[in-house]
Amino acid sequence: PIVEDKKRPTWLAVGSRMPSMEYSDSEADVKGDRRFSGEKKEKSIWVSSLSNFSVQYNFSVIAITLKVMADKYPQNDWVKELLKGVVFAGAITGQLVMGYVGDLIGRNKALCLTVSLAGIGALASGLTAWGDHYAVYGVIAATRFIFGVGVGGVYPLSATKAAEESGSTDVQKRNLRVSLAFFWQTPGALFPYVFALILLFILPTAESQFRVLLAAGCIPSFFILWATMNEEESSEFRNKGDQISTMEILRDRKMMFNLLGTGGCWMIYDIVYYGTSLFSPTIVGKIFGSGDNLVKQCWQNIVVQSAGIPALVCGIYVQQRFGTRNLQIAGFLAIAAAFFVLGLLFDPLKDSPGPLFFFYIVLMFMLNWGPNITTFILPAEVYPPKVRSTMNGISAALGKVGAIIGTFIYQPIYDEHGIPVLMVVAGCISLIGAALSFWTIKPSKEHTGEDDTREYNTVSVEDNTDEVGHLRRVVNDQ
Repeated sequence: PIVEDKKRPTWLAVGSRMPSMEYSDSEADVKGDRRFSGEKKEKSIWVSSLSNFSVQYNFSVIAITLKVMADKYPQNDWVKELLKGVVFAGAITGQLVMGYVGDLIGRNKALCLTVSLAGIGALASGLTAWGDHYAVYGVIAATRFIFGVGVGGVYPLSATKAAEESGSTDVQKRNLRVSLAFFWQTPGALFPYVFALILLFILPTAESQFRVLLAAGCIPSFFILWATMNEEESSEFRNKGDQISTMEILRDRKMMFNLLGTGGCWMIYDIVYYGTSLFSPTIVGKIFGSGDNLVKQCWQNIVVQSAGIPALVCGIYVQQRFGTRNLQIAGFLAIAAAFFVLGLLFDPLKDSPGPLFFFYIVLMFMLNWGPNITTFILPAEVYPPKVRSTMNGISAALGKVGAIIGTFIYQPIYDEHGIPVLMVVAGCISLIGAALSFWTIKPSKEHTGEDDTREYNTVSVEDNTDEVGHLRRVVNDQ
């Protein structure tokens, strides 16, 4: 059993409530980090946004890359599953390790480390894979694991950075910052198809096309590294207190229940999102026929991925208006309904690609509308600064476990039963996500305890007076 003592924050005690992110205006004036204003806040948000763009570009680029490589390098069944799954294995490692490192040494220092790995892995995947098709796919798999470790760390660090460097302690304003940073994942998922379309016209061979597609993933990483080096940490990190070990956190039953909400729901969502996203070229090919050339496949997938942009705008508005919990529950229900409709209509409309494609776009809209946003911002909303990056990383890692599951179960279900059954199965999984969200996620005023704010927050002013130093010691002692 966990025994509460004065050396440990009371929110770690079993049955305690999570700390609040809500403050009065006067408290916000004191606790807001004045140094993160103006130019620094703008720089912080574009760094987080570019980080998220880079994440999704590099996750999604493998689907169209395999299509480009297919004629020159034969692909056995293991190739697609390995190259799509290995990056998620690396991401899980990066999310767990870099999330903890972010709480240990700082968000910006950890972000520099993780984007360096991502950039090296992306560049190496395009430039070092030579030889026969076994050697090429083997090298790409190895380098994408390294890349995955790097890009996995971006998840917890970019969300934490966007929230803490918002210059505000208002939970909705912070959530808006995190949501705006996350928005750029959808353009990141769209851009591989736009870039591939350009390369098909300007580069003469598939060899050069696929190498540039993969290697280009390093470019955002180097911009992020340049912008983040030597950046000052937020006041929340500087004043968060001593580091808490991961094992100490994991032994707390209250924390595990919160993790069931932040990580469990993220895992369920990623099963259906990544399974559908990485399987998208196959589904689109099934709708229009497998004879379409690469140019037409790129255009079709550009249209499909573009549905996510208005969906995210709509989702951010709904989150600000109705809250995280309501958006997540409604989102899972909408996703389930879209899967069921597409599954039921797929065979009757198989000779009518236009209407079938429309319903698939509706599905992609729903996939980007609700839990796509809320699963990313919820850990930054729930967890306090001294464990925020760690718990965000654990939650994101559970999400990538779901991505691996989705990557490997879609193909066997499709091979055995076809698209309609696959859609119905995904719809049922989405309903589980809605039920789990309803059970584990409390309304904001309930899952944040106003009386617990002093447990982890300290005033964010300069340490140049004895009075402030005394106040900090009192707050930390409490």
